[in-house]
Parts: sequence; structure tokens; C-alpha cells
Amino acid sequence: MSEPVKSLVHFELREDLHVGTIQSSKVVNPINIGVFSNEVTTYVQKHPKLVLILNFEHVDYLSSSVISELLRIRKVVEQVSGELRLCGISDMIQEVFEITNLTSMFTIHKDGVDADIRRYKRMKEIQAQESAWKE
Repeated sequence: MSEPVKSLVHFELREDLHVGTIQSSKVVNPINIGVFSNEVTTYVQKHPKLVLILNFEHVDYLSSSVISELLRIRKVVEQVSGELRLCGISDMIQEVFEITNLTSMFTIHKDGVDADIRRYKRMKEIQAQESAWKE
């Protein structure tokens, strides 16, 4: 059995958004799934009301165990009144989310982090404009 990777997710703050880049595809290794989940949930619990973008650009495959952990992470994010977004999703991973009908539970984009940050900021601008029109 292989050794767990010391840190599977690199976190950084970019324009008030928290970005967690999964460092390697080794997240699918059964030993590392728990490490991945614990790293992310610990980070989330330390940052209430965060907007977390999990970047999967280095990941080509997700096991059902990883998807289960993503659902658990999503629940923890909701508990701290945060928001979870997934980006850098490969076509294969996108297909898994579609087949399992999880696209309605996650905000998912194939684009990388920079595009998702722009998309999120634009969405917030539009929401602010709509709110201003209602007043």
C-alpha cells in the first residue's frame, strides 16, 4: 500500500475567495481520501462564511468514495454559511457528476480558477444590480 501524501490541498486566498487546489490525482488513493476530506473540512471550519473554490485541474478521476467526501465537505461548508464551487473539472469527472445527478448539488465549471473567480465576481455584480433595481 502506498504512503499518504503529506498535503493534498494547497489553500490560498484570492480576491476574498478561498481556493483549494488539489495537488495530485493521488486523492483517489483510499488512504488519501480521508486526508483530503480532513484537510478541507478543517480549513472550512476555520473560515466561516467562506466561498471555497476546489480546483480539480490535476485530477483526472474521482472514485465514489471521493464523491461521498465531497458531499460531506459540502455539508460542512453549508454549516458555516459558506459556498462551495468546483472548477478545473475534466470531461470524465463532469460526466460522473451528470450521471449521478450531482450537478444540481454543486456549482461546477470546467474552466480553471481564474475563470471561476471572474464568473463568481460577475454573478455578484449582477445580484447587486438586481437588488438595487428592487429597492
